[in-house]
Amino acid sequence: MRKTLLTVFCLLLLASTAAAQGGVAVVDMPRIIKECEPGQKARATLQETFKSTQEDLDSQKAALDKMRADLQNQSLVLSQSAKVDKEEEFKRRVGELQASVTSFQRKYRAKEEELSAPIITLILETVRTYGQKNGYALIAEGNSAGVLFADEKVNITDAIIAEVNKAWKAQKK
Repeated sequence: MRKTLLTVFCLLLLASTAAAQGGVAVVDMPRIIKECEPGQKARATLQETFKSTQEDLDSQKAALDKMRADLQNQSLVLSQSAKVDKEEEFKRRVGELQASVTSFQRKYRAKEEELSAPIITLILETVRTYGQKNGYALIAEGNSAGVLFADEKVNITDAIIAEVNKAWKAQKK
C-alpha cells in the first residue's frame, strides 16, 4: 500500500513538474505493439514459425482425449492387468505431451522476445523523438499501475503508431 501511494505521489509530482515545463502524454504500449506494422509482421512470423508444432500438439492432445475415452469405455471389460497397462501408457503419453508443451512454450517465448526486442527499441526511440520534437516533458505508459486516470486528449498512441510505422519503413530502405 505504501509503495503504491509513493508511486502515485511521485507520478503526481513528475506530472506537475512536467506540466510546468511542457506537455504530458500517455501511450498504450500493448496497443502500439499489437497495431504497428513491425508488431503485426512479428506476430505473423511467430505464428507461421510455430504453426506446425502447434498443430502437432493439438493432434497429440486429441489422440490423448480419444485414448482417455476409450479407456473409460473399456474399463469394465478389460482385465486388471490390461487396464493397468493402458493406464500406464496413458500416463506416459500425458507426461510426454506435458514435456512437449513446456518445450514449445519455452521456444515460443524465446522467439517472441527475439522478435520483439528490436520493435520495443524502435518504439522507445520513436516515443523519445516524438516527445522531444513536440515539446513533451513527460510521456508515460497509460496502462501502468501508477497512472490512475488520463484524459483521452493526452493519449498519443495513434500518433506514435503512425510514427513507428514511418520509422520502420525508413529502416527497411
